[in-house]
Amino acid sequence: MRPLKLTLQAFGSYPDKIEIPFENLGSSNLFLISGVTGSGKTTIFDAICFALFNTSSGSNKGNANFRSHFADEKTLSFVEFEFLFNGEKYTVTRSPSYERKKLRNEGYIQESSKAQLMLPNSKLIIGVKEVDEYIIDLLGINASQFSQIALLAQGEFIKLLNCSTQERGEIFRNIFQTNDFQAFQLKLKDRMLEFKTDYENIKSSILQYINQVETNDEKINSLKENYKEKNIFDDLNIFIELLEKETKIQDKKIKENNRILEEINKKELELKNKLEKIKIKNDLIKTQKNIEINLENQLKEYVEIKKEFENLDKKNNELQNLSFQIKKLEEDYQKIKELETLIDKESNIKKEINLIQEEIALKQIKSAKILSMELDNLKQELNNNQEYFKNKDINVKNLSITYEKNYHEYLSSQAGILALNLKEDMPCPVCGSLKHPNKAKTTLDIVSQEDLNNLKEALENEKNILNDLSKNCSILIENINTKEKNYLNFVKENNIKNDDIKEIKTDKTFEELLEEILNKKDILSKLNNELIEQNTKLELIKKDLKNKNIDDIDKNYQESVKKQENLIKEINSTKENHENKTIAIEQNNSKLELIKTQLIEYKNIETKEDNLSNKIEENIIKKEQIEKINKELLIKTTLNKKILENIKKQYQIFEKTSQDYTQYKILSDCANGNLKGSKRIAFEQYIQAYYLDMVILEANKRLKIMSKNQYQLQRKKEAQNYQSKTGLDIEVMDFHTFKTRSTKTLSGGESFIAALALALGLSDCISKMSGMINLDAIFIDEGFGSLDSDSLELAMDVISNLSETNKLIGIISHVQDLKNRIQNQIISIKTNSGSKIKLTF
Repeated sequence: MRPLKLTLQAFGSYPDKIEIPFENLGSSNLFLISGVTGSGKTTIFDAICFALFNTSSGSNKGNANFRSHFADEKTLSFVEFEFLFNGEKYTVTRSPSYERKKLRNEGYIQESSKAQLMLPNSKLIIGVKEVDEYIIDLLGINASQFSQIALLAQGEFIKLLNCSTQERGEIFRNIFQTNDFQAFQLKLKDRMLEFKTDYENIKSSILQYINQVETNDEKINSLKENYKEKNIFDDLNIFIELLEKETKIQDKKIKENNRILEEINKKELELKNKLEKIKIKNDLIKTQKNIEINLENQLKEYVEIKKEFENLDKKNNELQNLSFQIKKLEEDYQKIKELETLIDKESNIKKEINLIQEEIALKQIKSAKILSMELDNLKQELNNNQEYFKNKDINVKNLSITYEKNYHEYLSSQAGILALNLKEDMPCPVCGSLKHPNKAKTTLDIVSQEDLNNLKEALENEKNILNDLSKNCSILIENINTKEKNYLNFVKENNIKNDDIKEIKTDKTFEELLEEILNKKDILSKLNNELIEQNTKLELIKKDLKNKNIDDIDKNYQESVKKQENLIKEINSTKENHENKTIAIEQNNSKLELIKTQLIEYKNIETKEDNLSNKIEENIIKKEQIEKINKELLIKTTLNKKILENIKKQYQIFEKTSQDYTQYKILSDCANGNLKGSKRIAFEQYIQAYYLDMVILEANKRLKIMSKNQYQLQRKKEAQNYQSKTGLDIEVMDFHTFKTRSTKTLSGGESFIAALALALGLSDCISKMSGMINLDAIFIDEGFGSLDSDSLELAMDVISNLSETNKLIGIISHVQDLKNRIQNQIISIKTNSGSKIKLTF
């Protein structure tokens, strides 16, 4: 991972937007961050760590509020970090969670944290959790591990020097990808635990089966108690042999008891058969007596029933007469109902006739009204035509006078026109005279031939109109006479009064009403015919009924029907009783004959049951005692056999599982560092120890220079005891005393250079190993102030040599010698309104 550009706004002590283009450092890979205390030097490292891992660079800060207290309320807080990883560019942008004032209303609002990551293919990863997981997976380390090997925050990278085997193992697992070795040893452990579980389960199952064995054998019970107390089983084959022997003895006892039971059952069956025959004979005798008594009673009852049955003919005749009478009453009842229906229908027809007659009368009045209106209209039209004729006649006379006058003026004007062209000795075109003593004179208003023609045409038109009006008037007079005659005849024929006509209104024509009247009259005719038919039927029914009352008929009918039902019941009851009694007597006779036949078979059988019942009871008691014993033996034997079978099966599995468990326990204890009496180092830690040796080798190259050949780091080979796990612990060799001691005994300056050497050595190893974590940058936060001038000089030589490689190195320090030696600087300037930066590259 190599930084390209860092942009932050309203973050930490920086209220405004600042940009740090690391890519502009040029050929120099070393830069210094300087400034007074509290100016925001470490904030730059915090911003890098926050952008990558959503936390600060120091463990004492945690995930504090990164929002700048100097920032304006409208200014958003964010960090944007561009970096190269394996030659590809990534850009991560984060905003911290913080509380700010509302822009419009009073109060505060909580801005939630946000994150997004731009991948080389321009794809966006959005969401805090999603970006966190992607970057950790990409870089192969988390924030804590990043602070120990790349971003060496104040006091943080020294932890890599002094941490425990377990803590250093977690760092190395991600850096050197030893997960597979850990997975291998854990898989061995899981497999061992599986076999252990199977081993314990099978052992427990066998012990459980042993405890279920029911026996009175002292040896078997003694072995059971021994297994129960020790929770293990020895000499299980002896236990199995003893139990097999006991089950065979019990099987023999069961067989013998079954033989005895078979003899008892055979004897019991013989006794029961004899007892059953005695019971059958006694039951037959008892049944015979009951049937004979029942038959005697039935014969007495049959005498009375027979008498009633012989009198059924008389009742049947009575029933036949009743049926005829009911039928006649039903016919009369139906005729009365029909009569009522006809009367109702006749009434309805009469109502309908009256309604139609009223409709016809109304339509006739409406028709008279229409004729009257048409007559009035014709008279009015005649009056209008006559008036118009008078006006036209006057107009024709006036036009005739005008035409005559214009005609004469036209002739005069024509003579004057001819006279204008006449000359002496020139013949007149009219008379031929050569002399013209008295020539006609022309008037000023000359009537043209066209004007005269127009007047003549207008006069002819008016005459034609007048002639047409005369004809129309004649026709109208004729129509009025005809219409008036028709109207008077219609009113007279239909007996219509003038007062009726005045009040009526209609919107139909005379022809429509006339058609409707004809239709109604046709309907009326049909109804009258139907009424005649109804009257004829009514007379016939009345004549047939001879004034019978429907209530009387109904009463007689109900009484007759009831009497008929009772009579039918009596007849059916008599028949049924006679039939049932006859069948019952026949059945009892048949049963009696059958019992007598059966009793012949049991002629020699005694009838006493007591002796046999006692013998059977004794047999049953004896059999129950043996069966109880046999049942207990069978349950016990069956259970023990099943248990024995299960023990044999489980014991075979147990021996195999025990062997597998023992083998895997040895392998697991060895791989996981749990072997008793030997060094307790796990397989993964053994591999990690190899990598640690390589890291220490590289670290010592620089520590040797920075400590002036006094110190050398080395991996601690021996544990204090066999109970503790070791393998990744580091100690320091002091060549002044030629003794090893704990790294925690070093002074502050010595710890700084030792930890720096270790971090640089780790970085070198990572760079040399392909496929491992690629970190092309190291950031060091303070620590140089604890060095004397010589140690500082030696440390700077080491760092300068390191910067000549492709690795970017950033240092935070206020040491003046560093400011003088390092050209590329990020100077943090503290002001009353927050910090700002100045770049010297």
